[in-house]
Amino acid sequence: MKNLCRMVNVFDGASKDRINALKTKGVDTVKSTLSIVGGIADNADSIFELGTSVKSLGLKWCADLGLMSLYNEVLAETGADNRMFVRKAERGGFENVHKLFTKLAEKNAAPDFIQIDTAIFANIDGISLGFEEQTRMINACINAVKAVKPDCKVILSTDDSADNEMAKKWFNRFQVSGGKPFDVIALNYELSAETFYNLSINMSDLSRRFEAEILVDISGQESPESADIALEDLDSAIEIVPLDRGFGVVYSNKCVDNAVRVA
Repeated sequence: MKNLCRMVNVFDGASKDRINALKTKGVDTVKSTLSIVGGIADNADSIFELGTSVKSLGLKWCADLGLMSLYNEVLAETGADNRMFVRKAERGGFENVHKLFTKLAEKNAAPDFIQIDTAIFANIDGISLGFEEQTRMINACINAVKAVKPDCKVILSTDDSADNEMAKKWFNRFQVSGGKPFDVIALNYELSAETFYNLSINMSDLSRRFEAEILVDISGQESPESADIALEDLDSAIEIVPLDRGFGVVYSNKCVDNAVRVA
């Protein structure tokens, strides 16, 4: 059985001292949200510093692409014109992500993983996106990253962590629509005895059906250590995902602070 990935979500960033403190708790991967906006590569000193710090400490880095800011910029320009919006959002996603990753690569600080939130497209006001359109926008970002760092792994996250029908429907449609290959499915989850069995079923089915590793993200939960399902139980469920495709867990800063070690 392989060791599980221990990832902590620092959201907007962290100092090198803070990252080193997380490392002493057993963290091996740092995840942070990059708010993608027009011209991000020209004003990204804090991103470069974070990437450099993570790499210098021998840890891996997951960049969660926060695309809503960019899409809101495009929406302000195009209005509720779906065709124009998708075309400019697709181009803007590729250009800005590509420029940012190019500069990160030049500093030997490119992320090891990117994550894209699949739920974002339901939250763009005034725009109703078909699935092919969503797929084009996701593909543009994946293409931008892969053009710079081909070995960067792609994580697609879903809120349907305990709803297998909804989760597999989305990923089926993404593949049928020409979605680019991805490596990991992240299930955003809140520990609960009521849904834990459903989570386990979903992890097993998605890993087999889409040949993807499974990451369970509990970083949105304030105090997972007090839930009626223990963190050890979650580890055990991930460890038995078929074909050794249980990837790991994403914790919050607070959760890591309260733990002696997470591994």
